[in-house]
Amino acid sequence: MTNVKNKGLLLLSISLVLLITACNKGGKTGLLVPNDAGMVLHVDLTSLSSKLTWAEIKQTAWFTKALNQTTDSLAKQLLNDPETSGIDPRGSLVVFMKRNGSNGYVAFEGTLKDAAKFSKVIEEGGKGNIKIEKDGEYNFVRSPDNDNAVVYFNDRLFVAIIDASGVSKGLAGGRNGFGGRAEKYPLDSLKLFAKSTFQLKGSKLLDSDKRFAELIGDKADMHFWVNSGNLYSGLAGGIMAMMKFNALLDGAITAGKANFDNGKITADMRNYYGKEMTDLLKKNNGSNITEETISHLPEQDVLAAFSMSYAPSYIKDLIKLLGFDGIANAGLAQLGISIDDFTKANGGTQSFALTDVTVTGKPAAITLDNGETISYEKDDTKFDFVFGSSVGDQPSFQKLIDAFKKTMDKEMPVKDSTLERIKNRLTDKWFALGGSDAEVDAFLAGGKKPPYAQAFTGHSMGGYVNLQKIFTTIMANSKKDTAYKKNLEISANFWKTITMHSDIKGGEAISKIEINLADTQTNALKQLNQYIDKMYQAIPEKEGIVVSDIPGDATIADTTAVVSPVN
Repeated sequence: MTNVKNKGLLLLSISLVLLITACNKGGKTGLLVPNDAGMVLHVDLTSLSSKLTWAEIKQTAWFTKALNQTTDSLAKQLLNDPETSGIDPRGSLVVFMKRNGSNGYVAFEGTLKDAAKFSKVIEEGGKGNIKIEKDGEYNFVRSPDNDNAVVYFNDRLFVAIIDASGVSKGLAGGRNGFGGRAEKYPLDSLKLFAKSTFQLKGSKLLDSDKRFAELIGDKADMHFWVNSGNLYSGLAGGIMAMMKFNALLDGAITAGKANFDNGKITADMRNYYGKEMTDLLKKNNGSNITEETISHLPEQDVLAAFSMSYAPSYIKDLIKLLGFDGIANAGLAQLGISIDDFTKANGGTQSFALTDVTVTGKPAAITLDNGETISYEKDDTKFDFVFGSSVGDQPSFQKLIDAFKKTMDKEMPVKDSTLERIKNRLTDKWFALGGSDAEVDAFLAGGKKPPYAQAFTGHSMGGYVNLQKIFTTIMANSKKDTAYKKNLEISANFWKTITMHSDIKGGEAISKIEINLADTQTNALKQLNQYIDKMYQAIPEKEGIVVSDIPGDATIADTTAVVSPVN
């Protein structure tokens, strides 16, 4: 366990060195990113370093241990002073992922302050196994083991290209994370990608897209950009290939920024869509969440809650756009209902709240093949929750309920105790189900003003998660060891809540997420540094025990004792 922990420390330390020192230049925004990149992460290191310095990171217990256990002199030097790498620490880090055919690669970019120091670090780090070569006006090195990465650099810039053919090899059909067969790029291809990145200009740069340029121009600690069409197009196979699944991907872009402020982490996002999805959203622009909607949620503090409002016709039009309406109606017909029944029944508003989770033990037994019965205690988990959906047409909604019950009776002839506890009621305005009759009745009655849900009103969707209560609830139900509970206690004292909301306007989705911390006075980055350190220190320093060192008739009374530790 200790070895794994120590290796993780070294990896984390080196990663932080790279993160804290990288910077790059190019194009309108100063970023060399191709216009067809699938995913981009931009980190403003100047802003982050003003909130958390390398000196503060070096004061943590995990960093101190990593430094003390590092025997390599070069690694020790870089950990102590990242600027000795020759990389310019003032600027930003850019990482992008680009799909190319059925494969893809990841690129890291930065600006050099001292190319000679950079060369020296590479050569010393390679311990004679890495040689700096020339390719025209560029210097380059290849990974010494398997040619799966190259680093190109000149006097000012460096670009590292890493083959991503191994991403998600385990997907069905042997496909990789880019939707094709995983075929490793040859070295010449990686070299070409690196040189091409250096030579990007004009319309070949992503910042020729006004939306990306505006995103980067809006100052923040981090920016991210995901082009789902470029990243996942062609991924769907089988039945998906028969549908217009790409209608969801074409032109689908998520642009966002994140900031580490005092007491909170915020993320603002904007989702763009292709023409068909944009037209569909404009056509089905639903009403916003009202005070009457949230008045049905529990008034006491909850573990989590959400509300959403949308046009009932949205689901039908989306299914039709995807070309799935024929298959959907054929399947629903076997239940005696149709998509039109669902649209007619649905009022377009839904709310949910999870108020508590309790775990109690109850006697249980299992009979073995030899007839022996073994008794044990089984965890019985009870969820206190309520869910409600507004009703468009009561008879149509009752038709949906009857179809569901018929299906459940057929598929689950043996009643499940958890499902049997769920209660439900239908009125002319709401359908509600929950963990008890009291919860269902309280939802239907409405008239409440839950403080956590006030921010939902006026938005298409609103959400709330009480992280602090979730951790304390898990602590109360946990039967695990004290180290696990210590981690829960640290987390409960650190995290507080998550609030979010989203709006659909003009065929675009605009969202905001805010993660609130218990300490409201200190910036979130400093707090995260301290939180990680506390979590690390809570990991028990347990060594393995060599069985041969323990007499055969010995009884181990204290399992915390260290006998012949194995590293």
